[in-house]
Amino acid sequence: MRIDSAKYEGGRLVLSTLAPDAIRLAYRFEPGEYELVKAKKKRSLDANSYLWVLCTKIADAVRISKEDVYRRNIREGGEYTPLPIKSEAVEEFQRIWAGHGIGWFADVTDDSKIAGYKLVFAYHGSSVYDTKQMSHLLQRVIDDAKSVGIDVISEREQSLMIGEWK
Repeated sequence: MRIDSAKYEGGRLVLSTLAPDAIRLAYRFEPGEYELVKAKKKRSLDANSYLWVLCTKIADAVRISKEDVYRRNIREGGEYTPLPIKSEAVEEFQRIWAGHGIGWFADVTDDSKIAGYKLVFAYHGSSVYDTKQMSHLLQRVIDDAKSVGIDVISEREQSLMIGEWK
């Protein structure tokens, strides 16, 4: 639900939103059911498109798939959740986790401190990245492109593109 305005009036915080959200909230409200958090700005589709253009060019230059280029950069970026998972459940977890998308994969890194468990790094695809995380991912891909001789946008254009997220 999007809040359109807020004011403090007579010792109360008054929030405004448009129907039907307002009607649904008013008639189905239960104390403690809602939490007010600041919305994160969505990443730029132009930047996301550019990321995939570069992944494709890198893939063509080094003869691997664009998905592999993307996953390698996700892995190198370190956006993961470490999880102890029962050894016999690891393969099924990896299959289910990968179902979220191209950048969602899980690597077994070691035995867990818990007997019978493996330590798994569950990587998150960029679809859930915030502005800072996406900016770092794009910079890694740009650096990769430069390293194989691919022309990239100027630093000024890059700053403008990243600036759209801030």
